[in-house]
Amino acid sequence: MKDINHRPISLFALGFRPFYLLAAFWSVVAILEWLMELSGSGLRNIGSIPGIQWHAHEMIFGFAATVITGFALTAVRSWTGLDTPTGAALMLLVVLWFAGRLGPLLSPYLAILDVLFLPTIAIVIGKLITQRKMTRNLFLPFILSVLGMLNGLFYLTAYGRINIDANSILIVSLFLIVMIEIMIGGRVIPSFTANAIVGLHQFRNKHFSTWVLICSASAFLLWIFARDSWITALVCILAGLLQLLLQWGWRPLATISKPIVWILHAAYLWIPLGFIFLGLSSLGLLSIYVALHAFGIGATGGLIIGMITRTAMGHTGRQLRAGMIETTCYGLVQVTAIIWMLAHLTTGVWFQITIGLAGVCWCLAFGLYIYKYLPWLIKPRLDGQAG
Repeated sequence: MKDINHRPISLFALGFRPFYLLAAFWSVVAILEWLMELSGSGLRNIGSIPGIQWHAHEMIFGFAATVITGFALTAVRSWTGLDTPTGAALMLLVVLWFAGRLGPLLSPYLAILDVLFLPTIAIVIGKLITQRKMTRNLFLPFILSVLGMLNGLFYLTAYGRINIDANSILIVSLFLIVMIEIMIGGRVIPSFTANAIVGLHQFRNKHFSTWVLICSASAFLLWIFARDSWITALVCILAGLLQLLLQWGWRPLATISKPIVWILHAAYLWIPLGFIFLGLSSLGLLSIYVALHAFGIGATGGLIIGMITRTAMGHTGRQLRAGMIETTCYGLVQVTAIIWMLAHLTTGVWFQITIGLAGVCWCLAFGLYIYKYLPWLIKPRLDGQAG
């Protein structure tokens, strides 16, 4: 896809550009529809899928997985030195994404378009990673493939073709996304921190990190297959405590004066909290939705707003420095998570008010992102380089 001067159209110069914008836009759409659902004025039955399930599905597959797609197409080019789709090829992937969002609203049979999207991305990046024999990074196309299969199971369940709990499928999908965050976050957050704070001494131990990863994955697996067991509760709480120790070694408090780094630490902190909440839910002491929204809003939303600002700055040739708009976005997403937790303690009209406020904070955060970054993402890099 080229302009009149035969240069690639900037929006399709690299995967992060269209997919970051689409993810931000679609998250606002899904949240607004969810707020309408709660007020009794939503569409209620979107493409024969209950509105609240549509909201959860779209926040996972239309928002989080879309950001992961943009990240993957960009990062794999950096990892391998090989070109990921640009121009017309990237535009076709965007068309497939749109078809996946709108197709299921028109016909259940068109849900196949959404199901095909993530496996397609997995094949694209998996081929490049395999070509460079970078087996360490094959986890990313593997998890995207599994997410694609879970997406297919969700539609089969939602349309009554198989008898599986659709909510359980959505929860497993969220857990997989959190595992991506743990694996990638465990690599980049301590590195970004060390690079931002000259002379910082961190505790980073490869073997300890591996055991934390294993414990975290085990906690999720135990919850999926034996969610009400005290063993599950114990392992989930242990995973949370180990994650806290791991993050403490990265020296998060040293980043307070660096918003572009502290947002990653603030967001990651919701992961150990989420595991602890998950353990408490297994004991019947807390609603599972508290854990899910710690993972979904605090961790996933926070890490996403931190990464889509940071990588957009870097890959458009700008200095990595958070201004007032970025810092406001970071704060709004974290406030969204906190308000949602407070809403869970309320009932009646106060629940509606607090949930509504949380939704408004989220929409403002990603609306501000679109306002500032749209002009950057549709224009060439400042330094004239490709991408």
